[in-house]
Parts: sequence; C-alpha cells; structure tokens
Amino acid sequence: MFRKLKGFRDMYPEKMRARREVFDRINMTARSFGFHEIDAPSVELLELFRVKSGDEIVKQTFSFVDKGGRKITLIPELTPTVARMLASRKDLVKPVKWFSFPKMWRYEEPQSGRLREFYQFNADIFGIAGIEADAEVLALAMEILDSLGLKDKYVMRVSDRILMEELLKKFGVEKIEEAFRIIDKKDKIPEEVFIENLQNVAGKDAAEKIIDVLNVKGSVEDVISKIGDSPRGEILLRLQELLDGYGKKITLDLSIVRGLAYYTGIVFEAHDAKGEFRAILGGGRYDNVVQLFGGEPTPAVGFGMGDAVLELIMKREGVWPEERMEVDVFVAIVPGFRKEATQIAMDLRKEGFRVDIDLTGRSLGKQLKYANRINAKYALIVGEEICDGKVVVKDMRSGEQKKVEIGKLKEIIKKD
Repeated sequence: MFRKLKGFRDMYPEKMRARREVFDRINMTARSFGFHEIDAPSVELLELFRVKSGDEIVKQTFSFVDKGGRKITLIPELTPTVARMLASRKDLVKPVKWFSFPKMWRYEEPQSGRLREFYQFNADIFGIAGIEADAEVLALAMEILDSLGLKDKYVMRVSDRILMEELLKKFGVEKIEEAFRIIDKKDKIPEEVFIENLQNVAGKDAAEKIIDVLNVKGSVEDVISKIGDSPRGEILLRLQELLDGYGKKITLDLSIVRGLAYYTGIVFEAHDAKGEFRAILGGGRYDNVVQLFGGEPTPAVGFGMGDAVLELIMKREGVWPEERMEVDVFVAIVPGFRKEATQIAMDLRKEGFRVDIDLTGRSLGKQLKYANRINAKYALIVGEEICDGKVVVKDMRSGEQKKVEIGKLKEIIKKD
C-alpha cells in the first residue's frame, strides 16, 4: 500500500467541505474590500525566486531541471509571480488590488503549523505610496480573522523597518540587515542566545538599548511617547487614526521586523493571543520588488496567510466548520420510476439544491441508510405516488415522513 509523502495532506470530502467554507468566507471578505481575484502558474523559473530572495529560498524549494533543460520550481510563495505579472502589464489602472489563494510548496521540515504543501491566501495593493494602503491591507487582514470567529483571539503586531533602522543607526549599529535577522529570531531562540548574537553584531551597549526598545509594546501612542518623536512616529500615529475608521486596533511592537530584506516600511504579523502557535499571517510594505522584474518603480503592500496555522487556531477556538459530508436532498427510487426521479433531481439541482440520487438499484431500506450516512437533510422517495403528482418526503433528522406535491417540494425543503 502506498502512503502519502511527509508534510503533505489527503483532503477527503468532509475535510474539504470545511476548508472550502473557510476559504469562501476569506475570499468573500477580500471581494467586499474591492480586491480582485487572480491565479498564476504553480511552476516558475527558479531564478524568479532567487532574484527576490537570494540563494536561501532555493534551499526551500521543490526545484528540478525540466525536459527543456530549464531550472524550474513549484512555487514557494507568490510575490515574485505577482510582481512579474504586474511588470508585464502596462495598461493596469492603479491602484491594483489583487488577491489569490493558491497551493504552494516548501521543502522544509514539517512541524505543527508548517507543511511542505499548503494553501496561502495573498492580498496586495500596488501603486499607492501613502499609509492609506497599509491601513486598508491591515484592516482586510483583521476583518478576515474577525469574520472567521477569531475576534479577540489574536494580536495584530505592527512595526516599521524605517523607524527601527533609524534607531539602530542612532545606537551606532552598522550591520543593519544582520541586526534585523537576529531581531526576527528573538522569540524563536533561547534568550541568552539572542542576547549573545545581538551583542556580537551591535556591541554590548547598543544591544542593551535595542533590547529596551524591543521590550516596549502597546498602543501606538504609548510606544511613540516612550521612544521619542520622529517623522516615522507621526506616520504610525496616522496609521492608527486610519484604522480607527475601520474599527481596528493594533499593537506597536518593534521586535516585528520580518527577516526578509525586501520589506521597506510598515511590517506586521497576527499572533495567537494565547501564544500557542506561530504567526497566523504576516506582511508589510515592499516598494522595490516590482522593479526587480522589469517593471516601473511601484509602491506595494500586502500579506500572506497560510491555512495550516489558521486551521489549528480555529479548531482550538471551536470555530472551524464541522467536518462532515452533507447534501440537501437524496432521491431514493422505487424500481420502475428512475426517469421521473432523475427529472425531479435535475429540477432541484437547477434551483441550487445539492442533490444526490441512487445509482445502485438497492432496496429502499439500504438507500435510506445511505442517505443517512451522507448526512442528507431530506430523502425524497419516488414511487407510485408520482402518478398523483406527489413524492414522499422524509426529514432525515426528525424522521417525519409525508406525501408532498412535486410543485411544493422547494417550499417544503426551503423551510429548513
């Protein structure tokens, strides 16, 4: 017997139904914000990702040489592809607001909330340099989590790479990117290791000042008042003012730097309020990426959210949809009445009902047992009553059974 590969998932109907309900809710929220759905290839040139993220990303890819001798890979993220798509179209009206929900692949060691194959929701705004775009993207991310039943179950932690860079330079740190990479690992490595690594890059005195800044977390107003006024502080205050209009609150936490070097301003992560799981989503501003792929200089801000951590936290909070197969109607057939039963099934399907129909010719008892197994809400028994324009309708939950005129079927079923 063959087994699935490590880090991959089999999605049986009951699991896929719950996942589809969640995905549809996320997509609907994105559309309500005026974002437009896109799709892209699952395979790209490996060089596309090297251009954006360097050789480090290559180690995490499912890459290979194709029959044409090209180095290609299953996509580990979507930002390079989206930047390529944007760069190739000169006719797009700005701002561009795109979202997608593709499957992605990363060759990493599987662990809780991290798989080798996963779905990732992505939303990006291109063409707006102002903080209004950052606020819109942040509000979308929070509205998605709220709509999934996670309101007050997460903390949206926001920082600013520009402000943090200003502070590092003020403290005398020269190796800014190295310092960012160490700060990004702050909550992922032992405290003593973090302090030692930071001191090696920044020096003991600067490291102490940096740690003091990283420990200041709270409302934008409180944090800015403690670290001192600056132009970037004013921008962050404006960000919270804009988010107030959306009814959303953020926590300013300068330890959030997002290790990837392409971020150019505001960065953010949504974290489990109980601290049990890794980040639910993350993103920020990346104004230089489209240019890497031949496009015009284009301001951009966006985020990505994988489905693995999202599922874990939703299940813990009891808001993940029930994993079960379900149909609205199962049509059971008495021998000799298949044509009439099929016509009724098709009429109901055209009205938007989910309808299954017996294909086996089994006994009526076994057909109804099957209807119960697939969680049909109603069973229609099509037999001799059809001569009088009626069928037997059985409510599979209550067990109530009655004859109903065909013309009133939709009325009866819609009462549910």
